[in-house]
Amino acid sequence: MRWAATLGLAIGLLPAVAAASAPCPAWRERQAMGCTRGYLRVDPAAFVLSAGHIGGAVGGSAGAFRAFDGFALSFGLRAAYEMVDRHANGFDRTFHASPELRLGAVNRRAFGYMLFRGGYTHRFDAGRARLDFGGPAHAYHYGAGVGIWGRVGRRFLLGAEGVVDMVQFEGKGVAETLFLSLTLGTWL
Repeated sequence: MRWAATLGLAIGLLPAVAAASAPCPAWRERQAMGCTRGYLRVDPAAFVLSAGHIGGAVGGSAGAFRAFDGFALSFGLRAAYEMVDRHANGFDRTFHASPELRLGAVNRRAFGYMLFRGGYTHRFDAGRARLDFGGPAHAYHYGAGVGIWGRVGRRFLLGAEGVVDMVQFEGKGVAETLFLSLTLGTWL
């Protein structure tokens, strides 16, 4: 009788085991960018243009990537630090932290996407009098842009992004900022 209960249990569980999705295969050189993959990326060099002033930024993010038959999306968390030269007013030093969403097309080697992000911004004291947005401030930002990631070899990620961020300071107006960045990273 005990064997009948075991056989019944095995027959009942067989469809559940068969329906379970197969794990993602290990990375191979010619493998399509499919399954759910994690990523780590850095922006070691970014050009920043804010209200006619030029600066630079560094940053990075971590997240998850998923591809479905030519369409892909990724969701991650980003942190960035920028410095913009305000000439007589000194440098603006700003920290950004935000979630980001990328939606786009994917093939075996590349992911072209639209980027949407928004989150917290903090501008540090410049050390000199500021005429446009005052001294240190808390703000929020939201932005949209485009970009491309490519897979080089098995795991290396190389790409570029262009994003326009709108930074809303508390009661002091909006600062538009253009970011053009180089992206380096790895697929996990």
